[in-house]
This record gives sequence, structure tokens and C-alpha cells, in this order.
Amino acid sequence: MRILAVDTAENSASIALMDESAPICELYFNSKMTHSRTLMAMISGMVEARAGLDIQDIDGFVVSHGPGSFTGLRIGISVVKGLAFAHGKPAAGISSLDGIAWQFSEGPISNVCAMMDAKRGEAYRAFYLFENGKLRYKTPALAVTPEKMAEEGAQFGEEPIVFAGSGAVVFQETLQQIFGVRASFAPPFKNGIRASALAHALFQDSEALSHEHHAIVPVYLRRSDAEINFNKRSAHTGKSAG
Repeated sequence: MRILAVDTAENSASIALMDESAPICELYFNSKMTHSRTLMAMISGMVEARAGLDIQDIDGFVVSHGPGSFTGLRIGISVVKGLAFAHGKPAAGISSLDGIAWQFSEGPISNVCAMMDAKRGEAYRAFYLFENGKLRYKTPALAVTPEKMAEEGAQFGEEPIVFAGSGAVVFQETLQQIFGVRASFAPPFKNGIRASALAHALFQDSEALSHEHHAIVPVYLRRSDAEINFNKRSAHTGKSAG
């Protein structure tokens, strides 16, 4: 089964063409250019020019559905839903955090905390427990402060935890103080969301693929800055009018 995976949850963009768990092509792009300007060119260039295939040769699509950037998520999801619908292929949405965590699934036991910088002193996070490459446990994704994670991390006892993702980079010093020797941190090349990891997660549950494309919606976890500012202005205006 050939799967095209797409991630646009952060400033970076990642796409991968996978045949089961074997990569055919993968691209990672991180620049100031918006995803709307680069994504379609990345996809067509990889599928047609590099892999020598046509979009119709793809069996299904997977996209990171959040958490992440409000605009980035909408772009990635819209592109994948459009391609899937136009070519009559199934698609699925996978947590952006899975695209980080599955890079650490190897080993007899792996405790992983995937984190994305959520700004405002918070991180989007989920804890994972892998055993011999299989996911055994996963917490719901939440937006929390690193201090809040201290009690959440207690569920793993004294076991070491690998922290990975943009949130782990931003809060590394604080996490080191909280978790001490239990904390280890991913190398820089494993802190990005990998589209290949999203596809690998999908292959663990291929039944997630569906022709119900409308069911793929962004998972934001909290309101956007625009919504918060709008509500503040509305509240202030209401008080002034009163």
C-alpha cells in the first residue's frame, strides 16, 4: 500500500511517500515561505519527478491534524482532503505529536513525551509508552505548562523519559530541573514532525483510512490568538457601553 503523508503543523513542512513502512521519498522543508506557496509544488515534485509516479498511483493519504499552527493545519488538511476526494482515495488524520513520538518507538521499552511549542509558556504534549516497536499507552494531547507535566510524568515512576519536539527544545532547562536524571532529550534532527512517522503510525492501524474525508478536521486544543483578542475587545466594548 502506497501512502502519501503530509505535515504542516509547524513552520516546517514534511511529506513522505511510503510503501508500507519502507520510504520511497521524503522531503523536509523549513523556511519563512508559507505552506500555501510550497506544499503543492513539494508534492508534485516528489511524486512525479522523484518517484516517477502519478497521484492516482497513491493508495491513500495521511495528514497531521493537530495540534499545531491554525493556518498550517488548515492548509495541510485542505490539500490532502482535496487530493483524496479528487482521486477517490481514502485518507486519515493523525496527531501531529505522533509524528514526533514514533521516531522513538524502537527498543524494549521507550517512554516518550512528544512536545510542540504552543507559545504563551505552554506546550502541546502527549506521553507515550512503546514496547518493542508497539504502542502500549498514550495520553490525550493537552496544552500545559512544563511545571504541570511533573505530576503527569509521575505515572512512569523512576523510568527515564525522552523529551522530543519543538516544545522540548524551548523548555529543556525547565524539564531538566523538574525531571533531573530521568530526562533525556532528542537530538536536533529528531525534533521535527516527520511525515514518514505519521505514515508508520497509520500502518499500525490502517483501518483509520476512510473515504469520509469530511471527518478529518483540525484539532487545535485551544483558541487562536485572534479569537482571544476578539473576545477581549468585545468584553471591553461591552463594559464601556455599560
